[in-house]
Amino acid sequence: MGRLSTKLAALGVDEQALKSAAAEGLDGLRLLIARHISFPGARRYTPLEVYEKSGVDQETAQALWRAMGFPLVPEDQAAFTDADIEALQISVKLFDRAGMDRTIVLQQARSMGQAAARIAASHQDVLAELIPDADLARAAEEALSLADEALPATDHLLVYMYRRHLAAATEQRILVTPSGEGGVMMTVGFADLLGFTALSRELDVRELAALIDRFNAATANVVAQARGRVVKTIGDEVMFATQDPGSAASIALALLNDVSGKDGLPPLKVGVGSGAVIAREGDLFGGPVNLANRLVTIAKPACALVDEATRDALASDERFHFTSLGKRHLKGLGLVRSFRLRAAGSKRPRPVRRRARPQNSAGDRR
Repeated sequence: MGRLSTKLAALGVDEQALKSAAAEGLDGLRLLIARHISFPGARRYTPLEVYEKSGVDQETAQALWRAMGFPLVPEDQAAFTDADIEALQISVKLFDRAGMDRTIVLQQARSMGQAAARIAASHQDVLAELIPDADLARAAEEALSLADEALPATDHLLVYMYRRHLAAATEQRILVTPSGEGGVMMTVGFADLLGFTALSRELDVRELAALIDRFNAATANVVAQARGRVVKTIGDEVMFATQDPGSAASIALALLNDVSGKDGLPPLKVGVGSGAVIAREGDLFGGPVNLANRLVTIAKPACALVDEATRDALASDERFHFTSLGKRHLKGLGLVRSFRLRAAGSKRPRPVRRRARPQNSAGDRR
């Protein structure tokens, strides 16, 4: 443990903290190592000292901390570093400079915190498999070595991807059609894996994780190719959005052609709705979202359903063919007319006809 202690000391772990963690056993040491590998720095400040040194009042600091997704720290616990104080000062100055009120500030903090938490959890899933923990000292040294190489590169990539996504989001927002009352006109879709619940009982954990990874990767590729955006994934379901109905219809058909039933995946079904939506914290809300979600629940396997607004917008588009399914009562929405979407020129499945049973002569019938 001598060499490990030296490395941990370089990350800000003092001798007393190491002794306290060791007294708690292997779990205590693992927690200490994990915290300092990913976020180095001596934990020397209590919350009250952070407020004093940053010049930020307690109420504002605690509200920001909670909005970012962290539990409040006991007032007598030295859990913060110089980096925490600097980040608090920078965030408050940034929001003040932009003239944001408290509600918007906390909303932005929540959005950023949730996105960062999801990225961190995804990275940890990979790291947990790469680093064995049979030998704590060896595992910790390997983790430290990996962190030295990977974390600076990851920091750079995250900033790069954020700037790229910000540019794309800005472009989309400029081009999107306002709907009034703060909303925008968009087309929203849901794609759902059929029979996922039953399938999840049959597969082991690794097989299920691999299936979800394939589904997420395949759907993200299709949506990106059509200049759409994956809004979120929820287990066996992906929500996507586009600026125009045509792109959403193309995505729906591509999902059925290229993803549904391919690479070991179950069949997909898709629901699409168009209209005014509200964008908040990276998510979308409103009637078209609810409608698209209802349509995917009633769609048959390998089938895409769209609402009347989407059909009307694409009625003259020669790429698509629509079949009216009439009106159906959907929970919370009342009677809704839906349409099955197909690519133009695609053959409709022929109904199975029973052959007529041959009859004997009139005098020989049974």
